[in-house]
Amino acid sequence: EAIFEKMPCWCETNDREKTKSIADAEARIKSLTTFVEEATANSARLNTEIKNLEKEVTKNQDALDKATGIRQKELAEFNGEEKDVLQSIGALKSAVTVLGKHHAELVQVPADQLIHIAVLIEGQFKKHKDMLMSTVTPSQKKAVAAFVQAPGDYFDAEPTFKQSYAPQSGQIFGILKQMKETFETNLSASQKEEMQAQAAYEDLKAAKEAEIKAGTELKDTKDRKSVV
Repeated sequence: EAIFEKMPCWCETNDREKTKSIADAEARIKSLTTFVEEATANSARLNTEIKNLEKEVTKNQDALDKATGIRQKELAEFNGEEKDVLQSIGALKSAVTVLGKHHAELVQVPADQLIHIAVLIEGQFKKHKDMLMSTVTPSQKKAVAAFVQAPGDYFDAEPTFKQSYAPQSGQIFGILKQMKETFETNLSASQKEEMQAQAAYEDLKAAKEAEIKAGTELKDTKDRKSVV
């Protein structure tokens, strides 16, 4: 009877404890289930973000590589053109110096030097046709054609073209100077454009490298979070 009297109390106490344990376990299961679901969703989100970041980094790297390739090609072309124009300017300076001395003294220009100057002018008109033809007048074109065709006769004492020595000399001398100045002007403009193109590339490079660095660092951070 004494034991029987104690049984209800024990049952009630045990029931309360077991009920609480079950409730706590169910709450824990629910919490863990929610955590797992959230973790799974978070992991999926991080993986998606990581893939997007990888694509963005690759895209920025490709853009930088493309821009670098274009810049290298442009620089190589500029260096080649600059070298060619500098050589032309040097040759024209020499021709201007030679013809200028003879023109000032009204002395017959040696035949070999006339031929050299004629070959120089003809070569420059062929090589830089687009640059020169827009700056040379029709009369200058005729004078150049006549000089190139017969440089030895152009400055004869009794010229084939019925002109005095001084006007002929002065015209060719002026054309040579004009050609040299045209090359120098175009070279200066090209050098400025090259500097601007290089500066623009440096700005683009800095921006892309910053984007690549930021994207890579953010990707690494998300990689660590996805593992945790």
